[in-house]
Amino acid sequence: MNTLLIELRKEKRTGVSLVLIAVGIFGALYAFVNFIVRKEALLNLPLPPMDVLLTQLYGVIMVLNLFGIVVASCIIYSIEFKGNAGKKMHLLPISVSKMYLSKFIILTVTLFMAIAIQNIALMKIGITELPTGTFETGTLISFALYSFITSMPVLAFMLLIASRFENIWVPLGIGVAGFLSAMALSTVKTELFLIHPFVVMFRPAVAMSAEPNPMIVVVSIVETILFFAAGLCMSKELRYE
Repeated sequence: MNTLLIELRKEKRTGVSLVLIAVGIFGALYAFVNFIVRKEALLNLPLPPMDVLLTQLYGVIMVLNLFGIVVASCIIYSIEFKGNAGKKMHLLPISVSKMYLSKFIILTVTLFMAIAIQNIALMKIGITELPTGTFETGTLISFALYSFITSMPVLAFMLLIASRFENIWVPLGIGVAGFLSAMALSTVKTELFLIHPFVVMFRPAVAMSAEPNPMIVVVSIVETILFFAAGLCMSKELRYE
């Protein structure tokens, strides 16, 4: 708990939490504007209203979330490489592994908050704009959890990468490369590409149904655990030299 409090004080300087919260707000505003502008076209699509609401608005929201994760992950570790701050932390009675865990918790919680903000906006749109009786709260909650779970592999992966490189442009470049490659691979049906965490995050955005895919959920959880465990283990070897 002490380590988490220390990390929270450090993150006030970096503004990491504000990055993801801002992403959540921009995503919510985008959902409102997009639906207002394209309402007639969207509701005339040959899809159930809930599928239209969730899948047709999620694409850009997902991109915002992805880049929010990439930027926040880069920033949250950049402070550890300035002035040999991380190296000095090794001289204190603080577990470096707990530092990594605390950063992971902070990013996870703020990402969850961002997705919650976005889905509150979608709920407002669904209640007021969808045809009477077609809005389903359970479907919205299910898709919100689905989008959160499928975002976690990218978060765990980017935190791992950010912890390994002192130059912030390296993990940032890897994040951009991951996004561009996922754009090319996300619509390919070969399940082998699911080893790519960015492709996993894209899958809800390219689907035509808001129904969560159980296999994607399982892959997301497994990848999140593997990337997090790898980062936690490697954090013990960090010396910030």
